[in-house]
Amino acid sequence: MTNSAPSRLGELANLFFKLGVIGFGGPVAHIAMIEDEVVKRRQWLTREHFLDLLGATNLIPGPIYPWPVLSTATFIGYVIAGIPGAIVATIGIFLPSFIFVAALNPLIPRLRASSWARAFLDAVNVSAVALMVVTTLQLAVGTLTLLQHPFVDFLGLAIAVVSAILAIHFRINAAWLVFGSAFIGWVALLLGYTR
Repeated sequence: MTNSAPSRLGELANLFFKLGVIGFGGPVAHIAMIEDEVVKRRQWLTREHFLDLLGATNLIPGPIYPWPVLSTATFIGYVIAGIPGAIVATIGIFLPSFIFVAALNPLIPRLRASSWARAFLDAVNVSAVALMVVTTLQLAVGTLTLLQHPFVDFLGLAIAVVSAILAIHFRINAAWLVFGSAFIGWVALLLGYTR
């Protein structure tokens, strides 16, 4: 970006506030919208840089949700505009949820009683699940294929398959799978493996 620091901060605040307002469906849905904005529309990050950032932010310990969204927004803000950018992005993405909770809390009993509102919320839930499935598939394709060529990254595919087997059949803790996969990737890098 070639903008000055104050306009960058304003753009970050506006972007992440907007994402906080329109984001629903959990962290996967938020991540998809963040990727669309910072990679495709604004081109602040490359897709490969975004995937690396997403992997790094998921290594940071924290609660399941909203931790990936918080750490991703914070990291993108930091990359774009340093510590002030990290603060602005983090506040921007979470401020709308606090506003909505305060405003909607008195209306919850009426919403639960309304058949129209229940049908609307069911539709929102179905849309959120569909968005999560599409995002998961997009991230899988971006992770398991080489970015410049339509060839499969066999090391990444092998790690994904073995991790899935270990998680589903042997119920290995996901933290061990993340650290083990990172270790395998680090050893492969030291041995000269490139995607």
